[in-house]
Amino acid sequence: MNRTQTLSHQAAFREFARIDHWHAPHAVTLTMKQGMPVANGYRSTMAYLDEGKASQNLGHFHSVLSRKLLGKPADRYGKRVPLIPVIEGGNDKRFHYHIMIDCPRADLQSDFSNLVRDTWLRTQWGHDQIDIQPQADIGWINYISKFRDKPNYSDAVDWPNYHNPD
Repeated sequence: MNRTQTLSHQAAFREFARIDHWHAPHAVTLTMKQGMPVANGYRSTMAYLDEGKASQNLGHFHSVLSRKLLGKPADRYGKRVPLIPVIEGGNDKRFHYHIMIDCPRADLQSDFSNLVRDTWLRTQWGHDQIDIQPQADIGWINYISKFRDKPNYSDAVDWPNYHNPD
C-alpha cells in the first residue's frame, strides 16, 4: 500500500469512527502479556501472543464488560458497549490496544475505570499497564489512527471487535 492509499484509509477511518452520539467516551490503553507458561506433560513451554489471540482476548473482555454494564440484554440480544479498538505492537514491541470506549450508563461513570481495569485484568492475556482517561474526544481517535507502531496499518483496526452503533 502506498502513502496516498494509507492516508486515504486513515481519513476514511477517522470519518467512520464518529463518537458524537456517545454518552461518556473514555480513552483507554490496555497492554497484554506477551507470553505465558503452558503445562505440556512433564515440562512447561511458552505460549506467545499473536494478533489472533489478542483479538480473541479483547472480544472476551468486551463481552464480559458489556454484560456487567448492560445486564441480560448483552446476552439475550447481543447488545454491546460501544468500542473502537486499534492494536499496536509486534516486532519487539509489546502488543497493546488503544481503545475508545463509551460508558452508556450515567450511574456507573464514577466506577467505570475500575470496572474496565478489573475486567481486563481477569482476561487471560491482560497485563497491568492500563491507562484510562475520561472525557475523551476526537483527538483520541486521531491519535489511535496514527501510522507509527503499526506494522500493517490497514490491519490495525480490530474490526471483529469494533462496535459503534448509531
